[in-house]
Amino acid sequence: MVPSNWQLQEQPDLAISQQLQKQLNLNPVTAGFLVQNGLDSVKKAEAFLHPDFASIHDPAEFYQMDVAVERIQEGIFTGEKILVYGDYDVDGITSTAIMVETLLSLGADVTPYIPNRFTDGYGPNLATYKRLIQETGATLIITVDNGVSGNEAINWAMDAGVDVVVTDHHALPAELPNAYAIIHPLHPEGNYPFAGLSGAGVAFKVAQAILADGQPAESLVDLPTEFLDLVAMGAVADVMPLTDENRAFVTWGLKEIETKPRPGLEALLKSAKHSSGQPVLAETIGFKIAPRLNAIGRLADGQLGLDLLLTKDPEAAKAMAKQVEKLNDERRDLVESVLAEAKVQALDSTLADSNVLLVAGENWHQGILGIVAARLVDLVHKPVVVLSLVDGIYKGSGRSYAGFDLHAFLAQFSEHYVTFGGHAGALGVGIAADELATVMELVKEGAHDLTFESQPLKINLVVQPQMLTPGFYQQLSQLEPFGEGNPQPILALEDVALQGVQTMGADQQHLKLNFAGGRGQVEALAFNQPDLVKQAQGQQSATMAGKVGINTFAGKTRLQLMLEDVAFNAVQPKSAVGQAVASATNKLEQAAQAIQPRSGMSLAAVIRQTTNADFARLYKYLYSHQDLDVISHLESVLSELSMQEKQFKLMIQVFLDLHFVKMNAGTILCLPSTSKKPLEDSVTYQRYFAG
Repeated sequence: MVPSNWQLQEQPDLAISQQLQKQLNLNPVTAGFLVQNGLDSVKKAEAFLHPDFASIHDPAEFYQMDVAVERIQEGIFTGEKILVYGDYDVDGITSTAIMVETLLSLGADVTPYIPNRFTDGYGPNLATYKRLIQETGATLIITVDNGVSGNEAINWAMDAGVDVVVTDHHALPAELPNAYAIIHPLHPEGNYPFAGLSGAGVAFKVAQAILADGQPAESLVDLPTEFLDLVAMGAVADVMPLTDENRAFVTWGLKEIETKPRPGLEALLKSAKHSSGQPVLAETIGFKIAPRLNAIGRLADGQLGLDLLLTKDPEAAKAMAKQVEKLNDERRDLVESVLAEAKVQALDSTLADSNVLLVAGENWHQGILGIVAARLVDLVHKPVVVLSLVDGIYKGSGRSYAGFDLHAFLAQFSEHYVTFGGHAGALGVGIAADELATVMELVKEGAHDLTFESQPLKINLVVQPQMLTPGFYQQLSQLEPFGEGNPQPILALEDVALQGVQTMGADQQHLKLNFAGGRGQVEALAFNQPDLVKQAQGQQSATMAGKVGINTFAGKTRLQLMLEDVAFNAVQPKSAVGQAVASATNKLEQAAQAIQPRSGMSLAAVIRQTTNADFARLYKYLYSHQDLDVISHLESVLSELSMQEKQFKLMIQVFLDLHFVKMNAGTILCLPSTSKKPLEDSVTYQRYFAG
């Protein structure tokens, strides 16, 4: 869906931006984005760009960490049978892998268990606890990425003489279980300094404390860095904020995956068509690794995912990755099938006045309901819960919209649920069939006064197509990893001439627009937008907004613009969408003047209309940027000066003719002059600018 308005963010303070450029060797665009994100000092920006050990917190700051570590170490060294109880999503699988590898490295007798989504459900299950304790003889259970809402099973285990150490990060219930210890960044009696850890992040902290044996870490080498790939996967897949220590963990973990991946990850990336040598970014996890690992728990037994991460055998990894790829293909087909049915309900006029939408069906595969809910949220712009009837219970998943705390809202009616848990933005729920009508009415009434205003699309910068080059992308990549808490900058381009309009996908539901960038063609992509595909046919010009990335295929790397919004500029009566976007782009026009070259003119016309004031402005810029490698940062310099490349170079040649400046590697130095010289004395000026 196309947003109804765009909003150009406040442009960065020029003096602060220039300070960051000079001291951190950044180009103006990168420095400007840092300032826009509140990183308005060299110290803040340096810590953000180059996270180090100083950003990592001491695990001893967790409430009850000492109690948990002492109990786990006792279990290891006395040979107790230890059960690690995980979860079937990426965060749960990576958390389990971290804990299992930690315990095995110390010689523990450990059994991992990944619950089955369909038979065990989410979190501690009493019947499963009883069965596992009987089968394994476990006297200690360690939960990872679950447990804070497992009162029944955990209280039973503790009463039965089996100690339970909970490690979790999910929303805290009103009453915590009576566990031996609970390690949680938001424990009501704790004061851990960062609340945004994933389940894998919490497991990492416990692992660090166990392996350190009470000794504080003094540098990066004191951390169990072999687990950082798993921590990065858990944080990105669970959409945790990539700030504070998470930024460090994810930065280091991505590099670990890129340079020395586990056999399972290497095989998984290969099956996902991730080219050798292609960088591993947060989006690599989000779009290639996480969907495949999640597909396992959605359709089959999550143990396969754990085995894939733990294996040291490359051949076994290849075989498992092949199974995973098959499940992922099946998952895609199921999503499209269920979405088609659920969409009919979601768009039914009888539900139009329901501000929180509950959609229920029969025989919809449970494993993909969360994905369907997310797709429906994009369609209806309100929170959605999608349910499927299974053995007399409607089980399903919910996804929120516009930052609304859906978990807190639905918790008001928890007495009517069989199961309930999750986050503010994503949750799972089970409702008895005879309670569904009651719950739907309660939700409708409770949400009656809620409003979800369409959020404006926040534009960081308006650019010209010629600015989009590999060098521009490389500068932006310094701000990686992008994600929650560190959004990727959104760029706007106005009136772009399209060189091609293509459809993609088995059902032609994806759109590709081609246009000329600064160093070749750029692909602008929009996925799962069939309505947009129809609008695009025959169009020759577009105003668009999106995020710059790259795509490597068959050894070739191309720039991409992942579209957030697009409006076509064909000469025809404007649709409501076209009018909205036109209005928004008009609002941007004034703010964009400072960063855009003259539009609508040929290069020859721009050069003819270059005035002496433009030369003075360029000389003043060069004088204040004599330490800047202008040539390496040319795209950004051109943006800041609102100039085209050839225009800029010809003006520099005029200065060289007159000995106003000299080139020194990539810098342009202003020379002291004893006498004034008119621009007309330059041969270059006479040839191109005179007349």
